[in-house]
Amino acid sequence: MMGMYLLRRVTRALITLFVVTVITFTILHTIPANIGWILLGKHATTAKAAALDRKLGLTLPLPIQYVRWLVLLIEGGGLLQNLSLVAPPTLEYLALAGGFALLVAVLSATLQALYPGSTLSRWLSAASYIVSTIPSFWIGLLLIYIFAMTLIWLPGNGPYPGPLSQGLVNWLVYMILPAVTLAMPTVAGWSAVFRTAIEEALGSDYVRTTRAQGYSEHRILVRHVLRNSLLPIITIAGMSLPALFNNIVVLELIFHMQGLGSALIGSLFAFNYGETVNLVLVIGMITVFGNLLADVLYAVADPRIRFS
Repeated sequence: MMGMYLLRRVTRALITLFVVTVITFTILHTIPANIGWILLGKHATTAKAAALDRKLGLTLPLPIQYVRWLVLLIEGGGLLQNLSLVAPPTLEYLALAGGFALLVAVLSATLQALYPGSTLSRWLSAASYIVSTIPSFWIGLLLIYIFAMTLIWLPGNGPYPGPLSQGLVNWLVYMILPAVTLAMPTVAGWSAVFRTAIEEALGSDYVRTTRAQGYSEHRILVRHVLRNSLLPIITIAGMSLPALFNNIVVLELIFHMQGLGSALIGSLFAFNYGETVNLVLVIGMITVFGNLLADVLYAVADPRIRFS
């Protein structure tokens, strides 16, 4: 049964990825610019641009162009090159920020659910609301000003070579401010969802039964409440990937990081449409894979999902 569930989810992910390529190809052809003129630059003429368009197959019917473009995209190596060179730094950044956001959100939601109406709960709710209203790039600039320029406790920009080449501790020192900046706007939304799930679990019949059996509150919280609150946590984490990538595009520029976001901005300013399409597809592939992973974890956390 798990195999059939995975097959359905993988099939859905492949269909979604196909739709992403179609949308990307369509957007590429709605750009109000002639590819021949762009490639020829200052040497372009009407005749030369038209000849280059014919040579590139841009005068063929759109379905044929789409197939040729897809084959070139895969065989040309641009997609794989971006996956191997540009994507890993962004994925490291995303994983560290996501882990930090998850830890803080679960801790905040648990404290608010265990002590409703308390001063601590009100302060945490107010802090979450305030952070959620501030754009992520403002948070990044503020953290750089406070911790890198004023207090000089942390570096405000790279290098970001990765934990394997620089050492885990040095890498973490450089990644603290970027990861916290990316995580803070996410914590507000996640903690609200987690708090609702934890409150529902605390008021459920099985928790009352467990308390009546004499188990400690710590064991009830860890073994039953948090474990049964995993489903909304997995769901909201998977749904947050597009928003996280939106923030990454800007934050990588602020912290001078080399990754998908900075490469995408650079290709747009350079009018490098081929590179832009490759990067958009890489981001789409990572997002689709992230949602597929969330579906798999969903089924692992709740076996009933496999049989639905």
